[in-house]
Amino acid sequence: MELIDVHAHLESMRFDKDIDDVISRARDVGVRVILNSGTGPKNNRKTLEISEKYDIVKCSFGMYPVGNLSKDIDSEIDWIENHKDICFAIGEIGLDYEGDEREKNSDRQKELFRKMLNLAKKLDKPVVIHSRKAEEDVIKIMEAEGMKKVVMHCFSGKKSLIKRCVENGWFLSVPPVITRLQHFQTLVSIVPLGQMLTETDAPYLSPVAGERNEPANVAVTIKEIAKIKGISEEEVAEAIFNNAKRLFKI
Repeated sequence: MELIDVHAHLESMRFDKDIDDVISRARDVGVRVILNSGTGPKNNRKTLEISEKYDIVKCSFGMYPVGNLSKDIDSEIDWIENHKDICFAIGEIGLDYEGDEREKNSDRQKELFRKMLNLAKKLDKPVVIHSRKAEEDVIKIMEAEGMKKVVMHCFSGKKSLIKRCVENGWFLSVPPVITRLQHFQTLVSIVPLGQMLTETDAPYLSPVAGERNEPANVAVTIKEIAKIKGISEEEVAEAIFNNAKRLFKI
């Protein structure tokens, strides 16, 4: 089977000591592509460095809604434009209303979000979307911007919002934490296989509480999707890999 992880954070310091082994384990289970999502200037550059060392790793450059509001956003947009030929997506971007202080900054977050969406449209790249506690605002903004190539990463919105994403033709990516969160099991039952992708969000969202997640665990997600959809793991893997190839032009 050919597998893909469309959202990981191998630039995390939690991979500094054993990234070679992490990549090797991913290859061993059939992972052919890991899309690593940068979250700001420092991590975008580290993502680039990792992709230059491992051919399996592809770049997604973004500006996470938390921690970047005081940065020189226009300068980073220029940097991303200068690296557009090796950029497969714009992300991780979006909105985050977790906690009162972050919600107070919602207007500034929305300004950053719209700038990044416009960059994605200009470069004709898909977007990888973060929407913690801000699902409806994220959807409204993307609908207003006419976004077509969208990956809703770790989407935690209610059923009606999941269906709205599907109606918009967007993709939803499923993490290995599906093994212990009913929400993602429900999401998989709603979303057509043709609009589904696999992610890990490594080192987060592990299938085992307290353990570091890693790209090899997309195999866990494939197994759970197959069980819920009542089809073979091979069929799920092939459909999802083909979805990703079309979306990201891999």
